[in-house]
Amino acid sequence: MDHLDEISVEELQDTPDNVDGKKPTQRLLAAIAYKNGVSQTELAEWYDVQRRTIYSWLKRLDTSG
Repeated sequence: MDHLDEISVEELQDTPDNVDGKKPTQRLLAAIAYKNGVSQTELAEWYDVQRRTIYSWLKRLDTSG
């Protein structure tokens, strides 16, 4: 399943002003990186979380599901 197909990188980049807190900011930055070609496995390593956590973060931001 491809996450975030319905949202552009530009839309994600316009969102930071509307995000409060560390975790939501991490989710948003991870989504931007994912949209720019970084794999979920690599993101998990960057954020020191399990891959399923990255999956959950992306799913949360996914407007198509």
